[in-house]
Amino acid sequence: VYRTLLYRYMIFHFLQHIMAIAFLIITFTFLGETQTKVDCSTLQLGVFYNYPKNSAEKYVIYREKNIVREYDLVKGDSAIWKVDWKNSCTYSLKYISGNDKKTPEVAEFLTKHIFVYTIESVTSDYYVFNGFVDKVKGDILLSDTMWFKEKQHYVSNKQFEPIINKLSLKKARFSDTSRYAVVYLYRPGKLTNSLGNYVVSFDDLPMALMKNNSGYMFKLFQSGDHVFKSVLNKDESKVQLKVEMGKSYYVKAGINWGFHNFKNFKLEMKVMEPVDGKSEFEEVDY
Repeated sequence: VYRTLLYRYMIFHFLQHIMAIAFLIITFTFLGETQTKVDCSTLQLGVFYNYPKNSAEKYVIYREKNIVREYDLVKGDSAIWKVDWKNSCTYSLKYISGNDKKTPEVAEFLTKHIFVYTIESVTSDYYVFNGFVDKVKGDILLSDTMWFKEKQHYVSNKQFEPIINKLSLKKARFSDTSRYAVVYLYRPGKLTNSLGNYVVSFDDLPMALMKNNSGYMFKLFQSGDHVFKSVLNKDESKVQLKVEMGKSYYVKAGINWGFHNFKNFKLEMKVMEPVDGKSEFEEVDY
């Protein structure tokens, strides 16, 4: 009798533990689905506001059934896009027309490509989205926020801007008292696998497409620690730079070809000494 009661006691508590574990699994699964599920049903129509990262720009977007009308509230430019919803939280935009002047390169790019966006999260005030070119694959082109109401007190969040040429920098009289820093970003020329292009970002903001033997100049408007990162396929390299206003920096976005962990290349970001950086920068195509 004692053994029978003991067995029943053990079986009863064993079943209690099983039921408790099952309840926890169901609960956490339900909570996980609730937290990760995004409701995009109300976002296909309406008025939205966008304040792009690294800019002083602000846009109002009117989203209709098949058309998106975009207005630049600073410059007064406008553009019309064709929208195609792939599913409730994924849509693409195809450029139709606009009244701003575009370079031949930009015009050709807009003609040949579409932009695809995935809505990642939605709140009562805004939604967060990621952007890609042509399809949802590979590196994220941008990650930004779309607001449901216009900001009343908007502050520019510009981080950097390209410098057209060295003469423009000279005319600006850049010195140690300037309210910006200058970075010379470059990729030395190599004969081997020179067609492997990759993007360099500044604090996760796409900054430049690094082609073989290419160089860029940028104004940096925020002091402090910043990260330059290059990405090609599944390889990446980072370097941190402490920026001070009125100073110049040389950052090399190199690539080393050979056998590296089952890849035939290895990216290398490096802050160069001014003498070596200046010498190498003068050899690339600006």
